[in-house]
Amino acid sequence: MALLSPTDRQRVQAYLQERLTGPVAIHYFTQHESVLTIPGQECAYCQETRELLEEVSALSEQIALTTHDFVTEQTLAEQYGIDKIPGFVLTGAAKGHVRFFGIPAGYEFSTLIEDLVDVGSGTTKLSEQTRQRLQRVSQPLHIQVFVTPT
Repeated sequence: MALLSPTDRQRVQAYLQERLTGPVAIHYFTQHESVLTIPGQECAYCQETRELLEEVSALSEQIALTTHDFVTEQTLAEQYGIDKIPGFVLTGAAKGHVRFFGIPAGYEFSTLIEDLVDVGSGTTKLSEQTRQRLQRVSQPLHIQVFVTPT
């Protein structure tokens, strides 16, 4: 069953077609899906996140989704800074990459779509004042945004 309604799918596809200017790779890290559940090893929202990313990546030829096993591809996960699942990384023309943990549902879905566009183009809509202030940052920053499904 599709997570996106036909109307939402059509709107997102049109938006991506209009604004996505370069290729974006989504590296999705999850665990092998099984009918057996091992206490402490279950992955809340892994299946739903995979389904959502599959739906979104199918809306543009410029989006390539690759699914990785978090356990067997631990070295790659570490390279991308993925330390929990579900987690995924967007890479493209941008200097760095954008990481997500959890399912990008609700308000976070629009953030995912905007990030795809930004990563594909290598630019953001930051104001010139913000860009100037960021140029003055002289040490690495670790910024986290926490959200909860409601």
